This record gives sequence, C-alpha cells and structure tokens, in this order.
Amino acid sequence: MTTVAHHDLVLVGGGHSHALVLRRLSMRPVPGLRLTLISPDSLTAYSGMLPGMLAGHYQRHETHIDLSRLSRAADARWLPQRVLELDPVQRRLLLDNGDQVEYDTLSLDVGATPDLDSVPGARAHAVPVKPVATFEQRWRHLLADPTAARRVAVVGAGAGGTELAAALAQRLGATTEIQLISASELLPGYPDRARSLMRKRLLTAGVRIVEQAPVQRVSERQLHYNGQPQAVDLVFWCTGARAPAWLAASGLPCDERGFLRVDSTLTSLGSPHVHAAGDCASFPSPLPKAGVYAVRQAPVLADNLLAATRGGHKRPYRPQRHFLSLLSAGAGDAVASRPPWPALAGPWIWRWKDRIDRAFMKRFENLPAPMPAAPADSDAMHCAGCGAKVGAATLNHALADLQTRVRDDIEAGVAQGDDAAVIRWSGQHRLVQSVDYFPAFMDEPYLFGRVAALHSLSDIYAMNADPHSALATLCLPRHHPRLQGRDLRRLLAGAVEELNRASCTLVGGHTIEGPEMAAGFTINGALTAAAWSKEGARPGQVLIVTKPLGIGIQLAAWMHNVHRGPDLDATLATLLQSNGPARAALSTLPPSACTDITGFGLLGHLLELCQHSQVSARIDLNTLPILPGTLAHIRQGIHSTLRDSNDQVLGHCEIAPALLGRPELVAATDPQTSGGLLLAVTRERLEATLAALRGAGADATVIGETVVKNHKAAATITLHE
Repeated sequence: MTTVAHHDLVLVGGGHSHALVLRRLSMRPVPGLRLTLISPDSLTAYSGMLPGMLAGHYQRHETHIDLSRLSRAADARWLPQRVLELDPVQRRLLLDNGDQVEYDTLSLDVGATPDLDSVPGARAHAVPVKPVATFEQRWRHLLADPTAARRVAVVGAGAGGTELAAALAQRLGATTEIQLISASELLPGYPDRARSLMRKRLLTAGVRIVEQAPVQRVSERQLHYNGQPQAVDLVFWCTGARAPAWLAASGLPCDERGFLRVDSTLTSLGSPHVHAAGDCASFPSPLPKAGVYAVRQAPVLADNLLAATRGGHKRPYRPQRHFLSLLSAGAGDAVASRPPWPALAGPWIWRWKDRIDRAFMKRFENLPAPMPAAPADSDAMHCAGCGAKVGAATLNHALADLQTRVRDDIEAGVAQGDDAAVIRWSGQHRLVQSVDYFPAFMDEPYLFGRVAALHSLSDIYAMNADPHSALATLCLPRHHPRLQGRDLRRLLAGAVEELNRASCTLVGGHTIEGPEMAAGFTINGALTAAAWSKEGARPGQVLIVTKPLGIGIQLAAWMHNVHRGPDLDATLATLLQSNGPARAALSTLPPSACTDITGFGLLGHLLELCQHSQVSARIDLNTLPILPGTLAHIRQGIHSTLRDSNDQVLGHCEIAPALLGRPELVAATDPQTSGGLLLAVTRERLEATLAALRGAGADATVIGETVVKNHKAAATITLHE
C-alpha cells in the first residue's frame, strides 16, 4: 500500500551530498514526503577513489555509488535524465527527454565541469574530466589501444589534474609521454612541502611538469602555450570549473562562474524553496571545490531540507578552516596535507587513504530493503508490469465457455486467441482492437506512461495494423490532489509522446484512484494490408526474436533492490524500444507468423504460435538473447511471481536432462513487459529479414526453427544446445 504523500522533494544531481542525504532518508523515512532523484547516470563516481581506479588499484564497481539502488532503498523516484531548464517561479524543471517535473522543495548537487570555452579549440579537441561517465568512456578507449595516444597532456595542475597525471604514468608506463601543464604552479593553494613531495613523485614517474604556462589554444594534435605549438595525441582538460549553464539562466543569483549563491543554511539567495550543496554552491566566503566539503554539508542539507518541508528552523553550515587532503601519487603511494601540520608521503599514507575511502563506500553497500519482506502467500511483493498478468492456464480455462458464444462476423477475437481482435467494419475496412492494463513496475509516471503506451501498441503492430486512436484507463495513488495532478500530467505526457510517435491519437479515457499507479490503453488500429497472425508458420521455417529476454527478472531484482545500475539502464532501454520500426521494416518482407512476447514469456507465446500453426518447434537454448545480469539474478533465486504459472508451458517441452538446471530456462518463461516480436520466416527470406530488422534498430536474433508436428499429438517445443 502506497503511503499518502503531500510534499515533493526533488534532488537534482548525484553528488556526494545527495548520496548521503538519500542514505540517511533510506534509514529514516519521512512520512508524507515524496522523494525524486534526477541524475543522468545510474552510477556516480566517488572522487576519492577515482584516481586509484584509473591507476588500476580498484575495479569500477568499487569506486562508484549505484544511484538506482540508493534511490530504491530511500523509496525515491529515480529519473535518469539531465536538467535543461529551471523555473523557480513555477517550481518546475524541464528535462532533456521533454518531461517536466514540478517540486515543492528543490536541492541541487550538480557539481562543476571544466571550462572548455575559455580557450579556443578546447571544446573541439580536449577531453574534459567531467562529466565522469564521458571521461571514463574515453579512458577505456585509451586503455584498449594505448598506442593511439603516445603523447598525452593534462591541462590543469590542481589536485584533480595532478592525480590524473600520476594515474596515467602508473597505468600507461614508460611507453607514453605525459606532460602536466599549469597556468600557475603545481598544486596551487597547497603547502610548499606537499608540492615538493608530489613533484618528486611525478618526476620519478616520468611526468613532465610545465608551470606558469597558460594554454592559449588547442588544435588537432597540438597544444599551444609559451608561444609555441606542442605535439600531442590526447588532451585531458582539468581546469576552469564552471556550473551548468541552466543554473544562471534560471534567474536565481549566481556568481561569475554560474554557481548558485547560497546562504549559510545552503538556501538560495533568490528562492527559499531551492537549496544547493557541493561544488555547485557558491558561499559568501568562497570554498575550494573539494569533495570533503560536500560530505560535511550532507547532514546540514538533510536537516534543512526536512525543515523546509515542515516549516521548521534551518541550521547553519560552518565549514572547517582546514581539511585533510590525501592525494594519490600512483604506484601505491600518496601525499597527505593538512595545515598547519607538515605534509607527509609514502605507501603508508596510501594504505591510510585506502581504508578511509573503502569505509566511505561501505556505507552504500548494505542498504535497507525498500519494503518489508512478505510471506510466500502474500501479495505485497507481487510483480508489476506484465508480471502481474493472470496465468495462461487460468485465462484459458475462464475463456473456454466463450468460444461458442461469439458472433460470426468477428474475423479474430476470443475464439481465435490472436494478439488483437479484428472486426470487419463497414465497407472493406477492418478495425483492429487491443487492450492492456497493468500496475506500475516503477514509481515514475513519465517513464511508466511511455512503457504502458508502447506495450499496448505492440499487439497492433504484431497484427500488421496501423495504430489510429487510443483510450486510457488510469489509476493514481491516493496522494494529495496537488501531487496527483502532477502524476497524471506526467503519466499522460509520457504516453502521448509514444502515441503521437505512432500516429495514434488519445481520444479519451477514465481515471480512478487506488493503492498504486496503474495504466492501460485500448488501441484502435486500421488493417489496410494482409494481417499477420499466429497461424501461418510452416515446418522448416526460422524463428526470430527482436528483443532480449529477462525484463521480468530485472524488474523483480529492482523490486527487491538487488539490481545493478548498468543492468537496469539496459532494461529501461529495452522497455522503451518500440516494435513499430520492426513492423515497418518488414512491410515488404511479411513474416509467415508473428506474435509479440509479453506476459506468458517466450515459450508461452511460442507454444501459442505452434498450436495455431499446427507445427512444433526446436529452440537452441544457447542462442537466446538475454539482458545483462539476468542469468546472475536467476542463480540468486530472483524471478517474477508469474514464474510458477508460466512454467506450466515446460510440460509441453522436450528438455534434455542436462538442460534442466540451466538459468536460460527461467529466462525463456519470464514475462516480458514491452517485449519484442516473435517471427516465423522462410529460409529464403532470412538474411533479408535480419538485415531489415537490424537496420531498424531491432536486436534480431535467430533462436530456432519450426518442425513437423506429430499429427496425433499436441504441439511441442524441443529445447537443445
């Protein structure tokens, strides 16, 4: 049962402050408060360990906080998007996918990015170290082919640039020429002894240090400073921090670099509803852009955000005068600095830093469950999406009596059991109708609206019809009417985006309130060409699927908060992939038979196709396309609550004993929300069909073939490897 909410607290950015705020709220939920995190990446790097990862001391998963899991633990909505605009008057955010999010209280922790526009050519020819996700991608390319960049320059010799140069020297070795360039001196603002210790280590590692050399221009494979061009293969840019442009464009008071001006309570000087922490906050007495401040601001930010939601008193943030700086020097070495004490260095400093960093990351490992565990016979943890469907056996039993009661002017309907009904209309027109409805698998209205619309359109595409119009059936949680209005607007906006893309008009609907968000659409389509159905497959044809399997398992892992952010990213991308382009790509290559893979899983829908076409099938278990991380979840015992019902199809399968324990079997019966198409095509058309589908962006995969059915027996599916 959804807790009634009356206040929207929106966090923008996945920086250290917000990560710690979410962790606190996961431990101590606040009744009536609805949380939303907007951050484009599912993983956010912990800056303290990033140099160690680049140097090869850590694996990526050890150095990143999984924001999707953290949000789930805090019962927060997670929107993997970027903010484009902030309207503090309307209290509204515009996101890069066109969605608009309204807030009652807003907090910003969006960090800073290197200023690429202050030096001609830098934006075109240099790689900024932030955003980290983009930088990491370029870093991986460099590691894959280090010969492509024999000469590397790091511009900016502050803490970040210095640690990057040391990591480069450690990881790439003597085969790469590395230079560290500073417009002033090495580690400006650091004590002389700290600079001396780090300089010694960089020089020993072969890094060339260039000081008092402002870069005038960057061109292709050239860096211009001291009036001379220097040949380089790759330039990393670590200098001139600036805020995202939309902060200053909001009209809120910002400093000369675009960072939001805040008072001692971390509240914007221009709006009591907006707060900021970390690098994007500008204080009356400027602070260095260092992660230690963001960590120290988190408890104050959490208290003051709650005070803002309740109308309470806010407390001031008092920054420390000095902080401990631990700089990675590569090769298991580090430099420690904290005035007024003398700087120290050595392997023992690295081990000290390693313990501190690992202790920080451990705080995000054992997160609380998103909801209390439920007994086996309880519905509290039942799956949503297509995992909430009634099982095939139950449905078939209930519909059995209807087979003889339908009108004879229905071309396809209950009696035929195809994906959508086909009704002979006036004249030569044929009307295709389908309806779907299911509870939200994720409390995110815009995303859910898009997926619900795509899922509902899929049956129309599987029949080769053109979507025409839609009716919505919606259920909203019992929140404050202001929050319900926001949810309804965003859910419909997401749905209409996909319906419009399909040239399908939303013409009406019905809305109720209930314990959880749910949505469905009745889709009307026009059949202007030959209908596709489940009946046309013949022995010897090839079976193709157009999307990977495992969506139900991934959503179950999300529900239990045992998922991984990158795997969830892949799942969401699959959910948002329309079957429309695949259908359009086959306009001149019609399949012999077609259905879409939804609640009954691959094997359930394949068995239906076989039964309608009077064929059997052979499936190579090793060829099944499966979403990343799905097999690992299956081995952990994660599966959809529809599994027991869907597994009844295995009674119609011939399975070699060696395959009975294979996790791929679970993926083969897994219910798919917004799943792909299952096609039977002739061998003569196979290559052309695959090329057309892949050209349309579908992940088309051959999984098996149809075979002759024993005329005295029911259709069967043989699973082999």
